[in-house]
Amino acid sequence: MGWRGTIVLSLALLAALMVLYRELIAESSDMSWQSVLQGTREAPPGEQITHLLSFDPATVKAVRLRRGAQEWHVERRADGWNGAERASDVDDFLDNLLALAEIMPLEVSADQLADHGLDPPEAVVEVERTDEPPVVLLLGRRNPPATGVYAQVGTSGRVVLTGALALWDFETAARALSPTAAAP
Repeated sequence: MGWRGTIVLSLALLAALMVLYRELIAESSDMSWQSVLQGTREAPPGEQITHLLSFDPATVKAVRLRRGAQEWHVERRADGWNGAERASDVDDFLDNLLALAEIMPLEVSADQLADHGLDPPEAVVEVERTDEPPVVLLLGRRNPPATGVYAQVGTSGRVVLTGALALWDFETAARALSPTAAAP
């Protein structure tokens, strides 16, 4: 093959690469060569997260925390959260709730809830939303290695193991609320 044949084959190869690039770009919004060559990759199973709760923080009109006979309550007003010393504490708590991950779903019957600290629950978080039903999270005891907390989404919902940070976030939010927000 002469130099003319080499040029023709090179042009054909270049045209095929351009068509392939256009096809791959149609599947991806990232137009860099690196993204095209690496392609899309799914997160490994260890990096896949199933969030425990899902709600829009902008629709939250009140938050109620209960532990035993103690209760804390804050309401959203035009000027911020009524019942909290700093509005950012309540906003941070809502963000932390949304970040909670479901570590492991559990098969727990109604007569086994007490074994997990969920009948009665050790702590209750109730998030009241505008024009939507409230989000209720029941927190039970820690798992034996104390790395997680048994939780129930809703009063009759699924039981899961979530991170121990759920209790820490609850305690932090309860301390952040003003003393006047605590029920007698």
